[in-house]
Amino acid sequence: MLLPLGGEARKVLHMPKELLVEFQNRSGKWLRGMIHKPAVSPKRRGAPGVVFFHGFTGDRMESHWLFVKCARALALAGLASLRFDFYGSGESEGRFQEVTLQGEVSDARAAIKYFGRQRGIDRKRLGLVGLSMGGAIAATLAEEARIRSLVLWAALAHPSHLRKLAERTTTPIPGSRGLREYSAHVVSPAFLNNIEKVDPLKSIAKFKRPILIIHPEKDEYLPVSHAKDYFRAAGSEAKEEVIIHGSDHTFTSFAWEIEVIERTVNWHKKHLLDRV
Repeated sequence: MLLPLGGEARKVLHMPKELLVEFQNRSGKWLRGMIHKPAVSPKRRGAPGVVFFHGFTGDRMESHWLFVKCARALALAGLASLRFDFYGSGESEGRFQEVTLQGEVSDARAAIKYFGRQRGIDRKRLGLVGLSMGGAIAATLAEEARIRSLVLWAALAHPSHLRKLAERTTTPIPGSRGLREYSAHVVSPAFLNNIEKVDPLKSIAKFKRPILIIHPEKDEYLPVSHAKDYFRAAGSEAKEEVIIHGSDHTFTSFAWEIEVIERTVNWHKKHLLDRV
């Protein structure tokens, strides 16, 4: 027997929607992720949307579910989003030892293109959020992809810094051909040798739309100088730099994550949702 819908059931029908998805990268490999949509989207042109890029050895959830929390906050604010695993990470195809920064840039292009083609998404109003190495990827693609709003979290500005950091913190794997280990992840020589071919600062200089740079004061991997270099290099006049006092690299505190999420949601609302 069908029962009448109570108040709680009606609320569920109007909650933001979450959908597991998979799409192919340029090489035909499957990347897997989650699309978040607001409960109600404009029928004519669809909702604006944000694509998330995770960091080195990260995934589409990120530390303490930071991407999940932000995506859900965006949906409640009326913005859709896509968070996905790069090739070789999370639940996407491939092994981490096959990962290169150039490959992740290519995956990011595929993700933006896929997301912009989804029903109910306004491809002319897209934003990006990039964390750590994902921030370098977001900065590299923002102008090329005609992104309307960009937010960088603890973003890598100098890929050579990551190469040097990896060389110090990884351990050679005996009997392998140059493979190294970092936190149970196998890192290939191709990743380290070719990483400097990506130049996010050069790319961000061409980006003229709004950019918010959020960086931890006590980042244990990337010093605050990376944020300051992005701010100086950014070609936009609508740019803002925020240093989260006392924070570590992934904002591992309730107060830190709340500030980061609120600033990010408000920035994208202002530049994607509230603008014609």
